[in-house]
Amino acid sequence: MDAGEIFGQSTGFLLHRLGVGAERVIERTLSPFDLRAKELRVLGFIRGEGCSQRELVDATGLDRTTMVAVVDRLEALGLVERRRDPSDRRKQSVMRTERGARRLTEAAAALAAAETEFLSPLSESQRRTLNAVLAELFVHRRPEC
Repeated sequence: MDAGEIFGQSTGFLLHRLGVGAERVIERTLSPFDLRAKELRVLGFIRGEGCSQRELVDATGLDRTTMVAVVDRLEALGLVERRRDPSDRRKQSVMRTERGARRLTEAAAALAAAETEFLSPLSESQRRTLNAVLAELFVHRRPEC
């Protein structure tokens, strides 16, 4: 068996290659919304009453430096705003604006359609199974992701 065959059958290699392909689809899909995947992820994790950047770091898996840059960009686009936390004036809450909520809804719908197309070679049953297996693995490997 040559190296191409070994890697072609390796689960890790397949996950990596599909991840790269999926990332390209995601970024291409989000481009018309002037968003990157990290930015949409942050928009999606903001609760209605807002949350701190620290909470967003924990929820999204992004590091603090990246989170600052992402929130800065989302704020510049008018999709979020920072507000002082009324219970602790030292903290700031990140709130999604109405414009941000609309952009999230539109971009998420486009992303769902792109995902359906990306997974179209699989049956509905296979898609559910793939999602369940990946979700289970993610539960156990989340700190590493």
